[in-house]
Amino acid sequence: MGCKYCNNLTEEQYDDFRNELHKKIHWLLIYKEKGYVHLDEYFSSLMFKVGGMNSLLNYPPSIMELLCLLESARQENLKPDCNFKLYRKAILDAHSAVDRIFEERG
Repeated sequence: MGCKYCNNLTEEQYDDFRNELHKKIHWLLIYKEKGYVHLDEYFSSLMFKVGGMNSLLNYPPSIMELLCLLESARQENLKPDCNFKLYRKAILDAHSAVDRIFEERG
């Protein structure tokens, strides 16, 4: 997977960013469990960052899956009768999608 502004990013850069993204996604579970009132704003910020990553990494196909999972979790969170199991499943699947994005770089 190439980068829009440089020929190569180091393996360490990919690993560090992947780990950071995993942590940010994991906070979606913690914030939901704690009833964090700004959770939707956190979703917005995270998805904005993923959108930037999409452009920077030249639109890898699995970014779409990650964004869909995050949007599904976000929409579930906004429901008055939020199904936490469904929300949690979408977040855990998002973790797997992150790994697939970084596996695509070949």
